Amino acid sequence: MTPKTTTRPSRSKKEILPSPPTHTDREFSELAIEAHDALTYLSEHPEIPLAVDTETTGLRIKDLDYCIGISIAFELDGEILGYYYPVAHPTGENIPRGRFERLAYVLENQEILLFQNAKFDLVSLQTAGIDCQQFFYDTCTISQLLDENNPPRKDLDSLALHYLGKEGKVKDPYVEAEKKSGNQHITWQEEWDYAVMDAVTTYELAVLLLDKLHDGHEPDLPDVWAHKVDLIRVLLVMEGRGVRVDEALAREMISKGEVELERIKAELGMNPGSHKDLTTLLIDVLKLPVLKTSPKTGAPSFDKTVMPDYEAMLERLDNPTARLVKEYRGWQKAVSASYKPYVELLSPDGRLRCNYRLDTARTGRFSCEKPNLQQIPKEGVMPWNENTKKCFIPQDGYVLVNADYSQLELRVGTAYAGEEGLKKVFEEGRDIFTEMSLQLGFDRQTTKTFVYSTQYGAGVKRIMSAFGVSREQAKKMLATYASTYPRFRAFSDRCAAKAEQAMKVRIWSGRYRHFQYESESYKAMNSVIQGGAADIMEMCMVRLFNEIDDDIECRMLLQVHDAIVFEIREDLVEQYIPVIREIMCDVSCSVGHTLFDVKFDVEAAPDYGSKGWSRAA
Repeated sequence: MTPKTTTRPSRSKKEILPSPPTHTDREFSELAIEAHDALTYLSEHPEIPLAVDTETTGLRIKDLDYCIGISIAFELDGEILGYYYPVAHPTGENIPRGRFERLAYVLENQEILLFQNAKFDLVSLQTAGIDCQQFFYDTCTISQLLDENNPPRKDLDSLALHYLGKEGKVKDPYVEAEKKSGNQHITWQEEWDYAVMDAVTTYELAVLLLDKLHDGHEPDLPDVWAHKVDLIRVLLVMEGRGVRVDEALAREMISKGEVELERIKAELGMNPGSHKDLTTLLIDVLKLPVLKTSPKTGAPSFDKTVMPDYEAMLERLDNPTARLVKEYRGWQKAVSASYKPYVELLSPDGRLRCNYRLDTARTGRFSCEKPNLQQIPKEGVMPWNENTKKCFIPQDGYVLVNADYSQLELRVGTAYAGEEGLKKVFEEGRDIFTEMSLQLGFDRQTTKTFVYSTQYGAGVKRIMSAFGVSREQAKKMLATYASTYPRFRAFSDRCAAKAEQAMKVRIWSGRYRHFQYESESYKAMNSVIQGGAADIMEMCMVRLFNEIDDDIECRMLLQVHDAIVFEIREDLVEQYIPVIREIMCDVSCSVGHTLFDVKFDVEAAPDYGSKGWSRAA
């Protein structure tokens, strides 16, 4: 029987009466019997792919919330069947113990599972005592591999509309309101249609996306996905562990930051946090150029694409107003994006558990949320960020060790381009930016910023704004770089030509970066380099997890920038650091690829809240 998915009449979220079931009591009794029979059939046919979705009391399933119900969908005789199993509804009845054990057996033993958000549902299932270790497919992440641009969001509704041409969920105001309040009052009968629709849509999406994954147009993608399965399991363990936070220090910095923000507003007589006042300060008072305008209003825009350029301009100005604006923005970001989330998102056990996402960054890098730990500065030297790292502290008897790739993207780019002179500098362990500054005639910091800007596809306008130089000077800087390192220019041209021809470029791992317009081809080299570096990091994380990760002695906790943070037992720090460095530096072995004929280096030492640690102490 194909499950009914008829929506209920529209209801107000404020309505307190129970939502009437779509089906009659008799129909629900029949569905419950069918759901039981489905488990019997699936237990006898483990080869049938099974879509799984979970309903929970909320989104913090790593520490506070838990699974209340599980929906499944599978195909039988050309029909997609879907069923819902209430396992821990606070209201109404749940399936008996014997049926739950049959459900757990099926979920743990079916050969292939299909998810929309595997990282969420696998943890959710664990809260119900179900541990699924078999191979799986995740429509969210697979859709990112197939086309990171369309649809822009990879949630179930967006994917269903884009690929299936239909709504992905039952639209029920009552159920939506219940989800927001923790599903405390909803019964399994009221949840049935909504939950079953999620599983059915996931199954339909999986069938379509797996056809695309295996159609041979991008032949290495099945192997790429097999790696992603391993990576997702590593991330699940890391996120589950979390990292301990010095809550007192974080609260101290919040208080200090709020005082500083009020002081700066008083000194300026304006609020740099206000768009209107920021416009006055940057454009009218400091006479900075308008780099971007709002398409709707025509007013100056200060979004994330241009603020780095404005901040670089503020840095160069010897002006008290510029200094105060920079201080305000520094404190504002530190308080709102770091210190406050460290406290507000803290788990009851004092550890912070972020969420790594594989479906947002177009280059293939992780993104991080709740909170975004990717924005922790490598070296906090300003008053507002000097304590950011120190807020992360080890468990008693342990040390936090930061293992950070040195110039990872530049080394990847050097290998791709075949710049032999730079390979030699890396091989001999000399400072790469000092060497490049001597050749380019820039100071070291300018060289470092300029090199990464060009790898990110910066043209004349971006160089002008980033370095405060004229058009002629910007052109001269770019020409000097191109003549000094011609292989980089040739590599960039090859990448751009490939992007214009095929509208995509291949990363060494076998996945692709796709483009929507030929005009985006200037991003191609950076996509290959940054995407290649991201895939190196992923491969090394999986190898480290398989070879040295241990819950007791040495455990991986975080991935930040090009670094991995470990929590290592204090008496074993010197034992593990050389092993970590050896594995991370041995890139060719970790990734199984000979392209990277350049020496990689890793700086590994106690860091974060363990900064002052030493064996002598």
